[in-house]
Amino acid sequence: MIGYRIRRELALFHLVITLFIVLFLATPDAPRKKRSREMKQRTMVLAALLLAAQPGVQAATLKVFSSGGMYPVIESLKQDYQQQSGDSIELEAAPSMGDTPQAIPNRLKRHESADVLVMVDYAIKPLEQAKWVDSASHQVLAHSYIAMAVKQGTTPPDISTVAKFKQVLTSASSIAVSDSASGKYIQSKMLDKLQLGPKTAAKITVIPATPVGEAVAQGKAELGFQQNSELKAVKGITIVGLIPPAAQQDTLYGAVITRSSQQQQAAAKFVKYLQSDKARSVMQEKGLTPY
Repeated sequence: MIGYRIRRELALFHLVITLFIVLFLATPDAPRKKRSREMKQRTMVLAALLLAAQPGVQAATLKVFSSGGMYPVIESLKQDYQQQSGDSIELEAAPSMGDTPQAIPNRLKRHESADVLVMVDYAIKPLEQAKWVDSASHQVLAHSYIAMAVKQGTTPPDISTVAKFKQVLTSASSIAVSDSASGKYIQSKMLDKLQLGPKTAAKITVIPATPVGEAVAQGKAELGFQQNSELKAVKGITIVGLIPPAAQQDTLYGAVITRSSQQQQAAAKFVKYLQSDKARSVMQEKGLTPY
């Protein structure tokens, strides 16, 4: 990004010098008053040209709201993108849904400004219906899967089959889930799929606006469930693995540009970058599967 700014400033400097030569040094012989009047006019022309040149060389500052599953990816890509484009990225964590003030829908209701939203894909539809985002800019980025974690130092239980997974759930003293997509799925669908009743459901604690892995690392829950990429970003835990396919949910993550963004072109460039080979490689490193 520094190199980009230096090139930008050099280009602007060369423009100033060129305009100065053309407008001032090329002044023909003329009476003194006439030269003075022409000098003022040319000064005004120079100022106007410089002012007009500014928008084309200024870098954009994009505010990006990202939910937890994609947050580690964007955090890792941010420096590379800034160096390539010259634009700055202001990244803020924001859940795709939920009752917390930090949740993206709640922030948009409060008219908080953002340029790009990266979030659980199905949660984008209500934002499109509310006319908060540009539907044409909507792009699907990655698949995400739910994993289970225990506190570091604890012997990881065997969840290689559905039967063994059910046994782990029924034996656990406490279970932590997120207040976003994975947690809602576990509570509303997974327990029914596994035919686990109220006794198991009563062990579940919803962790709002905080990584579930942190609660597990602090000993607040024996088991923790969240998107694999979110758990991989937390220290002090051991990721046992993805939950069995029969209990699993494939969650898509997408990106969309807000209708209120004043930097539509820069935002579109960033969304396109999130589909690049570089971005796809980082997604895989962080536990996601590129779309």
